[in-house]
Amino acid sequence: MEGRILKISSWILMITVVFSAVVLGQFTMIHRREMKREQMSGLQMLAYYTSQAEETGDVSFRHQLRLELPEGMKAEDIVIENDYVSQNIMIEIPGVEKDYFVEHPLLGRSNHINDLYMEHGRIEITMDAVYEPQIKVQKGIMYLDFVRPQAVYDKVVVIDAGHGGKAPGAIKQGIMEKDINLAIVQELKALLDENDQNIGIYYTRTEDVNPTFVQRAQLGGKTGANLFISVHSNSTVDGQMSKYSGTEVMYDELKGEEGLSSKHLAQICLEEATAAMGSKSNGVTHGNNIFIIRNSEVPAALIEVGFMTNQEELSKLTSKDYQKKAAQGIYNAILRALEEGY
Repeated sequence: MEGRILKISSWILMITVVFSAVVLGQFTMIHRREMKREQMSGLQMLAYYTSQAEETGDVSFRHQLRLELPEGMKAEDIVIENDYVSQNIMIEIPGVEKDYFVEHPLLGRSNHINDLYMEHGRIEITMDAVYEPQIKVQKGIMYLDFVRPQAVYDKVVVIDAGHGGKAPGAIKQGIMEKDINLAIVQELKALLDENDQNIGIYYTRTEDVNPTFVQRAQLGGKTGANLFISVHSNSTVDGQMSKYSGTEVMYDELKGEEGLSSKHLAQICLEEATAAMGSKSNGVTHGNNIFIIRNSEVPAALIEVGFMTNQEELSKLTSKDYQKKAAQGIYNAILRALEEGY
């Protein structure tokens, strides 16, 4: 009898050990899988969950990205911010918990996505160029596609307000060049906002910030722009006040000058700006030594609107009326250039 009891106890012990090993093994595998998932980058997680979904055959990827939304959420509830200068797109799903993207993973393709970060209902995507995000919600699923500007607009233009932030540019009598440049671009934006043509306008800045030279120079290429115009205010080489005045436009003299070139764009800008402002023409000048001109992938012109080192012209540059005239001239130049085929 004791031998039988001992035999039964041995079987129970062995079954318990085997069961414990299986359970522990599964727990260890789950734990390792969780650790591996936590160590994944956003792009790795996208690929991981997408491959799992494809294996089940439940999901098709006609759109680039898809995400299951909280019940009742509509497209207008989702916040999207597109920072064109850095090519960062931020998508915020309001009111979701910390682990939402684990329980409801983002699925799709990583085409043209350089980096992806997801946490607390926030998705941050860094693209390889400028794209316009297109979103729609159907049956509780958010579908997201990224479209190049040329698929949205007939023409694309980049406008750069020189300097900004901690880079004031020239300073005369307490007046900073960065503020004049931005004021003119803001007036230009007002004109372009009213234009009913299908033109996509991308600005390097519309406030007091200072994008890098690389970000400014690359924005034309990143948007596939038809042309790039940078707005600056001039000063003498020694920075001293003088009688020298007028408007000049810089271009890259080392690039081709025939046809729809940077030189021809500079000439258009010079003619239209001086006509609108009534300023003296100082001609088009070489600008290959300027980083944003030299490194622009599209036809580029840098407009020196007027001289801050000329007392009369400084007074004009700081007046709203003259800033509007400058903006009108640049606006006319943009429309003329596009009409000519840029």
